[in-house]
Parts: sequence; structure tokens; C-alpha cells
Amino acid sequence: MSKFYEYDQTNSGGSFDVDNKLCHRVYIEADGIEEANSIAEELGIYFNGCEKGLDCDCCGDRWHEPYEHMEFPIKWNEDTNFSDIEQYVSYVSNNYRATEPDSRIYYKNKTVKEF
Repeated sequence: MSKFYEYDQTNSGGSFDVDNKLCHRVYIEADGIEEANSIAEELGIYFNGCEKGLDCDCCGDRWHEPYEHMEFPIKWNEDTNFSDIEQYVSYVSNNYRATEPDSRIYYKNKTVKEF
């Protein structure tokens, strides 16, 4: 069964990388973390950027591997629950927008949805 993995970008060096594949937050549907990370890397997400000299040491790595997949429904706080990925991403993008678009979901069926 596929799961969703969240990649949240740090503005290392004072800016975000935004193009036709990347934005502040990227969500990938995959069967496991290895598959999700492989798709992420194909999109241009990289890990250990400071170690590789790609990111600012004082700001830290731009991207991090997710710790685990996202489980729905998600309870945000006492008053806010999300039944699915799109409801969650819409809320986060509308309330914590950093780029335009702020978020993209990459589904296994190759559909991409922007928020």
C-alpha cells in the first residue's frame, strides 16, 4: 500500500529553490521511503547539502529525508483534523506559504497537484 512522504525545504542561504518541479514543500506517494527518496532525487531534491558544499553551513541542509510516512487521518491539534493528503496540504500551504506554488503532491499515477 502506498504512503505519502513530506519533503520540507529550508531556505538555506536565504532563498528557496523553486522551479517546475520543486517548491517549499514536496509530497511524494510511494510504496516505501527508498522509492520516495529516489523519486525526490529525480526531481532535484538532494540530501547532506552542507557536507557536499551545496548549502550554507549556518543555515543547514536545504532538504532532509523524511523520518517516516504520513498517516491519515492526521490530528493537527485539538480542533483540526485532516482526512487526506490534499486537505492537509491545502491547509499547510494556505497558512504557512513561503513560495508560489508552496506545495506539490506527486502521485504514483504521475499526477501532480500544486497548492
